[in-house]
Amino acid sequence: MHDINTFLPFWEGFSVTAIRPDGDDLLIDLIPQPTRLPTCRGCHQPCTTIHEYCQRSIRDLPILGRVVRLNVELRRVGCSTCGKRMESVRWLDRYSRMTRRLADAVIQACQRLPTLHVAELFGLHWDSVRLLERRALQDAQEKLPKAQPRRLVMDEFALFKGHRYASVVLDADTRRVLWIGEGRSRAAVRPFLKRWGQRVARGSKQWQWT
Repeated sequence: MHDINTFLPFWEGFSVTAIRPDGDDLLIDLIPQPTRLPTCRGCHQPCTTIHEYCQRSIRDLPILGRVVRLNVELRRVGCSTCGKRMESVRWLDRYSRMTRRLADAVIQACQRLPTLHVAELFGLHWDSVRLLERRALQDAQEKLPKAQPRRLVMDEFALFKGHRYASVVLDADTRRVLWIGEGRSRAAVRPFLKRWGQRVARGSKQWQWT
């Protein structure tokens, strides 16, 4: 039988030492490949000094419908430039308890399904899914070009089955959301006006409200 690691390319730089069931879950033990030097997470340079080893439990994508938990052995290196740092792992973000490919799959599912359904699909806590979705939205927002609206649209929508309301301001031409705030009174919209500062002071000349 061939080495199982030749068929599992998901965890670059690590080797599988054991795969065992644990109830409905699948536990997989990973150790660093001895032929690969660890790289510093700070400067991403190879390090020959290993300060200590530590174990971390990581969630990964399900396999054959079973929740996958990785027991990963990570190294803390002694970098000559950055000092003591955890090694850099390409498929794992800093402090994360799930692999990047699981996080990407969750974010993609959030584009089509409600948060609760995504949490149940991947066996994750609702808050974990919301946090990933929020980070993805923030990253997408930072990549957008600077908004230059000329006409504004304001609307309101219900929260919590209609017992509370929120207001939204959009660019009338691009339909880009510029601001969302809880409430539908003049006071609720005031933060938007303050945020846009001098542009609002000249609003009667530059902006049209529809």
